Amino acid sequence: MQEMRHLDHMKLPLDLPEDVRTVQLSLLKELGLRTDDWPRSAREIAKAVMALSDFYAKHPEKSSPWSERWAQVAYVAYYMPLNFWRLCGVLARGQQINFFEGFEHYIDFGSGLGSLGMAFDQGGLRFRSGQCVERSHEAISFHRKLSGSSRTPIDWSSSVSITQMRPNTLAILSYSFTELTELPPWVHKCEGLLIVEPSTRDDARRLQKLRASLLKVGWYVWGPCTHGGPCPLLELSERDWCHDRFEWTQPEWLKSIETHMPIKNGTLPCSWLMLRKTSPSQKNVGKARMTGDLQEFKGFAKQLTCLDATREFVAWQKRDFKNGYPDIRRGDLVQIKEGLIIRGNEIRAAHAEDVSLA
Repeated sequence: MQEMRHLDHMKLPLDLPEDVRTVQLSLLKELGLRTDDWPRSAREIAKAVMALSDFYAKHPEKSSPWSERWAQVAYVAYYMPLNFWRLCGVLARGQQINFFEGFEHYIDFGSGLGSLGMAFDQGGLRFRSGQCVERSHEAISFHRKLSGSSRTPIDWSSSVSITQMRPNTLAILSYSFTELTELPPWVHKCEGLLIVEPSTRDDARRLQKLRASLLKVGWYVWGPCTHGGPCPLLELSERDWCHDRFEWTQPEWLKSIETHMPIKNGTLPCSWLMLRKTSPSQKNVGKARMTGDLQEFKGFAKQLTCLDATREFVAWQKRDFKNGYPDIRRGDLVQIKEGLIIRGNEIRAAHAEDVSLA
């Protein structure tokens, strides 16, 4: 069987960038943590993370409690790193399809501590300017310190002026659209749009509905979809939702925090959507995205895939794959060989080369 390499394994870094990790530890020290006694600090951080999680569960309508010390500890020590790794995975998906080519500026709406800029730097993506839109003075203060070595010059603001929009601008909403009722008007003045949302059913299906409305007003979808037709998971199912998952190796310092928490991030799931005012490259035509995990049954296995507006599975028979089914994972971009037998909603693959990583 052919050896397969997966995008998440190739791209996700093993730790925070060294300069970011140094500033992170300095900020935690300023917040009163004993960074030279990490086991003790890990317990305190875990307590802060759970407090913030409970806050969001009990008060979903309230703004983030940036002024609270315990919340600052949770953001700096835990959520900022998780967002960095998650965004590294999403950006790698975009680089695979050349989504970022041609952009000169970006607007990070709800920028928080700047995980997006860190991920851009990690992926080697550089812009002429970055505008970070954030209302919290505390978040901006932390972000300024964490972004000291950014490849892209960054400015901060509390809002976006439509009259000052620059050409070739990419709008990014990372975990901020979930707090909005609709897209801000200035987004439609941008050349591109990247949205990253939680992997929950409600958030993901809301994103799929937004996709449909944006296609009607002149946007082109670049990813995760490989086609511009109706979303089969939205139109043909009431229970499916489109989300990605990145596998990673946690650094020991982060793993030690989770030993004190019921939350375990063995993988990093999210939902994401990339659109532009121009159509995607023709070289991506005919490719498919795996939108489900491998499901094994007696004598066969199948995996949900998205090639067009049809809700379909790739199916493998056990007798054809006695040494194990192909290792293709949720979110992988694949090339499906033309002319394969289709039975119902199943595309029958009899050989490893019938479905290959793109």
